[in-house]
Amino acid sequence: MSRLDLEEKGRVSRIEERLKDAEARIDEKQTKKGLKFLKSLKKLGKRVDKSLDLVLVMYLSQKYQVTFKVCRVVSGNIVVIGNKAHTLNPKHIWRHKKMMWYIIREIDRKPVSNRDYNLVKKRKDDTEADAPLIKAVIGAVQKKKGIDLQGKNVWIIIIIAVIAAVVFFTFFKGG
Repeated sequence: MSRLDLEEKGRVSRIEERLKDAEARIDEKQTKKGLKFLKSLKKLGKRVDKSLDLVLVMYLSQKYQVTFKVCRVVSGNIVVIGNKAHTLNPKHIWRHKKMMWYIIREIDRKPVSNRDYNLVKKRKDDTEADAPLIKAVIGAVQKKKGIDLQGKNVWIIIIIAVIAAVVFFTFFKGG
């Protein structure tokens, strides 16, 4: 081997090492960002745990922004956020491991909860009825890979899909 060949191999190995280091740094930055959010949330949770009259609130604003806030409980079960009063109920607490919080929408007095399950089911807006449809769609998407979609086959599939959609909506929404 010539001297130039050895120098090229040295350069390539140095470049590979630098690439590995850069990838490792990028991975570290991505994990730190996630941990930073969790650390700030844990910090708020600890602040709430120290006081009996504070609660942690996940606040959903009308501008589609989510913020975590520590709020003072006023008059036993009322939280005031930005001049808007929201009532609290211990049955509406959401939990993740040891942390607990309320999810409050800006436009609603009551926290978000699963207490209205029967109402949702009564108006047929629950997600449990979607299970057969979702399984059928997933099965169709997976089988689609083997089908040759050229010419007449495309129109046949479109017509079948439209008919199936009409039948589905008349069956589930019409009754």
